[in-house]
Amino acid sequence: MQFDHCVGTKLEELCMEEESGQTFGRRMGRWRYQNGDDSQYKSKNLTAERKRREKLSQRLLALRSLMNKVTIIEDAVKYIKELQKNVKVLSDQLMEMEASTSMGDVKIPNGETVVADEMEQDKIEPDVKVTNIDRHKLWMKITFEKQRGRLTKLMEALSVHGLELNDISLTTSTGVTLISSCIQGTKGEVLEASSTRKLLQEIIERI
Repeated sequence: MQFDHCVGTKLEELCMEEESGQTFGRRMGRWRYQNGDDSQYKSKNLTAERKRREKLSQRLLALRSLMNKVTIIEDAVKYIKELQKNVKVLSDQLMEMEASTSMGDVKIPNGETVVADEMEQDKIEPDVKVTNIDRHKLWMKITFEKQRGRLTKLMEALSVHGLELNDISLTTSTGVTLISSCIQGTKGEVLEASSTRKLLQEIIERI
């Protein structure tokens, strides 16, 4: 009986130790499992945070690039507006010049202003005026009916007589042509206003 009791006691102790060992092992396993899960969770969080920051950085770069493009476009628009403003100013100035020219106002060297009056198209008489500038140079103003090629014929005729035109100004209005120019001899000879006017009058009547 004593032997059986001892054996039973030993068996109970072994069972208790085994159960205790299994319990300890299960606890250790659970602790390791829990620790492993926590480490994996932290790793996933770090990866997600890294990806989030990368996306944010990419978006910031894209935004900066877009802002640069917007700035370039704004500068281009501003430059185009300035060009358009300059074009308008120049166009207005050109229109003023054309309006002034169409009125037939011509400045001659001595400061006198000559105005070409409107003439009836069916009754236009040639008009020649010659003014002395110096001994070798005259200023002329010729008004005649507008016809194609008359200026060319006039210059050819003057060349035959040893005269040439410089600083020519040509204005046409309501069928009338106004030519103002300096006239001088091709060889620098002395010119007289009266004889030159007479010659010009004859040439205009022929051409």
